[in-house]
Amino acid sequence: MKNGVITDTGPLVAYLSKHDTYHVWVCSQLEQIGLPLLTCEAILTEAFGQSQWW
Repeated sequence: MKNGVITDTGPLVAYLSKHDTYHVWVCSQLEQIGLPLLTCEAILTEAFGQSQWW
């Protein structure tokens, strides 16, 4: 079993926003890394606030 990978705001914003410069790269990296991704509520709040996913 994997222990997980700690992630910060930047990769989450790129993953959520199709128009982000790094979106394709982050998606390919996450496919290789797999789950679980570990983070905290503050990072999620910041990522959703900065992303253009809606």
